[in-house]
Amino acid sequence: MTHYRCRSCSYQSVHLGEAQQHSHQTGHVCIGKDGVGPAGGRFGKAKVVVSAGASVLAATTIGVLAWKYRGLQEDHEELQTKHEGLLSMAAGLVVQLAESTAENESLNSENDYLKSATGASKTLKSYDC
Repeated sequence: MTHYRCRSCSYQSVHLGEAQQHSHQTGHVCIGKDGVGPAGGRFGKAKVVVSAGASVLAATTIGVLAWKYRGLQEDHEELQTKHEGLLSMAAGLVVQLAESTAENESLNSENDYLKSATGASKTLKSYDC
């Protein structure tokens, strides 16, 4: 009968499923012992090394992805700030355009009045001495 023993803590079991569940929950590596050597024969230690290497690779990959995500998040916040600034500037330009258009309409109306007979007459009378 094979007994499974955790290499990181004192956990032991005779059931493979329980040992696998312990490994998944804790991240520890359980090895099988049947009185002669580790389960899996000559390749038992190689499996442990490969498993540990895969864990290191996974942790490194997660770290790199977290670092990259943080950088992208900072870039997003910077672009959002620039976007808000541009929207504010555009709104200001729209207001200035509306004011200029209204002033232009007023000047056009005044110019039309001065060109009319009534406006021209009043203008000429204001210059009489």
